Amino acid sequence: MIKHCQYHCPKCQKSLMKGDKVELNYKRVSGSEKGRIHLSPEPGNYEFITFPKVTFNKGERVVFICSHCDSDLSSEKNKKFAELKMMVNDFIFFEALFSTVHGDKRTYIITQDEVDSYGDADGEVHDDFENFSFDADVV
Repeated sequence: MIKHCQYHCPKCQKSLMKGDKVELNYKRVSGSEKGRIHLSPEPGNYEFITFPKVTFNKGERVVFICSHCDSDLSSEKNKKFAELKMMVNDFIFFEALFSTVHGDKRTYIITQDEVDSYGDADGEVHDDFENFSFDADVV
């Protein structure tokens, strides 16, 4: 597992790190409530803090938004996942996708030739991503 990394917006490329947390804005899909959320940068750790403090219902979906450029971070691979750029260093970066449905604890780190799954994913990658494909040599 990668321990030392930074998360960036895939649209504006700015860092989403606030201290040792990933800071995003969110909007509830059902309603107009908005706020800020701090997430753990460790894949598979689903602890979070919201500002203002709110409680999400199990199965409730939220849209995550870049705190810099206000871009919707929903993945084009599957709209029920948010997508961030995970930077290991200036030259190595991966796609990090995590579920936007409260209680659905699935995270995927997509590298050039494989997908690492965390949480409740249990390797069910192809069921989650409609347009997902590996390089021909890996399939």
